[in-house]
Amino acid sequence: MSTATTVSSPPTTRKYWATAALLYLSYFVLGFSLFAQAQFKPALAGQWSTDVAGVAAAIAWMMVGRLIAYPIAGPIADRVSRRLGAIIGASLLAASFVGIVFVSNPMLGTVMCVVAGLGNGFLDPAVYPALSEVFPKHSHIANLFLKFSILVAQFLLPLIISATGGADLEGGFRTVYLGFAAIIAAVIVGLLFAPFPPNESKQDAASAAPRAAITVSAPMIMLIVLGATTITTFTLWGNTNQELGKAYGMENPALTQSWYSAGAMVAILISTALLTRIRATQIIIFYPLVSAITLIAVYFVHTPWIVPAAGFIIGWTAAGGVLQLVTSTANSLFPHARGLMTSLVMIASAIGGFAFQSLAAPWVVAAPGNVLLLNAGVTLVGVALAVFVDRAEKSRLEVARAA
Repeated sequence: MSTATTVSSPPTTRKYWATAALLYLSYFVLGFSLFAQAQFKPALAGQWSTDVAGVAAAIAWMMVGRLIAYPIAGPIADRVSRRLGAIIGASLLAASFVGIVFVSNPMLGTVMCVVAGLGNGFLDPAVYPALSEVFPKHSHIANLFLKFSILVAQFLLPLIISATGGADLEGGFRTVYLGFAAIIAAVIVGLLFAPFPPNESKQDAASAAPRAAITVSAPMIMLIVLGATTITTFTLWGNTNQELGKAYGMENPALTQSWYSAGAMVAILISTALLTRIRATQIIIFYPLVSAITLIAVYFVHTPWIVPAAGFIIGWTAAGGVLQLVTSTANSLFPHARGLMTSLVMIASAIGGFAFQSLAAPWVVAAPGNVLLLNAGVTLVGVALAVFVDRAEKSRLEVARAA
């Protein structure tokens, strides 16, 4: 089996390049969905006949949509098809884009945010495994570039807003949303006809072997918990860095976000090079360790320059694809349940992100230093778990080489 895979991989991969391009394009559009509502709050407040706080409350329901979708989407991606899961997710995104700009009250706006979250929840368990199967020898790098697709959308969105007339109701927000709806509609059409690689989870479902592969184990639990710790590092930082900048005397705290985004984009390129030399799990250990040290340094060093510098480092070592590498590792260790494992990691990330943000909320303005310590503690727990996951991944690779 190993020999056959080696011989056939190059032409098979080329055959699916168009499919991969469509999947990456779907995540570029997903990146727009993740950030657009927050950027267009003034426009949406006018469209939905509410205020900015009402829009912010609706945005939070995107996480609920993800949590609803993941338990359903994982089995669909594993047992039915990756194609169907990706098409459902893309269709839900398209519906949310159209709905968001035409509904006229906050309740329906909230429903559309839930629909957007559902789209995210269906895409993840289909796209991550599909790319692992398109690029079996470079699955970690393939999944890492999903984050890059999201970051490109995040980078371009402010430029698009400026070019189309601003983020208020008189601006071109409807044109932007409908334009992205058209892009994702084209992706849906492409996915209907694009070839997908054999679904390994579905192929093995008929045998008894996969039963052992999805048995609850220590590495499985640790990977799921890592989904919560890795997302917490950058979400808590994102919610606190502006307040830290003000407290430390920065003239323009908003600059921290620019440095953060730059660090995240650099991380993708550096990590891609590193993955040709070291295990993904080694990055999952080292990057969060650097994040934790950085957070502790910011707690003790109260100078303006440290906040943007830390933003760049946190962007690099926390937001630059660590969650994607955790998901990719879960797919590698449990190849017969890739959709399920993606769902479980992402469920943990959604719950963890929400729980720790809620816990830290009273401190964000009153005591941002406390948020730094909480964040560093959660991140260090992730480092400890990653050490054990690295051992399991090392053993898997040794067995694969021996075969």
